[in-house]
Amino acid sequence: MARSHHRKKHKSHVQQFKRERSQSSGAFKRSSSFPVFTIVGGLLGIIVGYIATNGSLPVVLIGLVLGAIGGYILGRKIDLSSKEK
Repeated sequence: MARSHHRKKHKSHVQQFKRERSQSSGAFKRSSSFPVFTIVGGLLGIIVGYIATNGSLPVVLIGLVLGAIGGYILGRKIDLSSKEK
């Protein structure tokens, strides 16, 4: 009966594994950061509006909109500056 653990390994399998590792290590795609900043900005706007007016709904909504817009603009600037490098 053949002893498979004494057999020489196939080099094609090892070469294929090396190719896959080398391609996957450099293929990391950086995602955009503006959605994260938009959400965080909106949440901060809600929190600031709620604390400033003790829960007045129009002011909380204005804070949400202004915070989301500010986060969007900040996230886009960060994305643009990271692409230029």
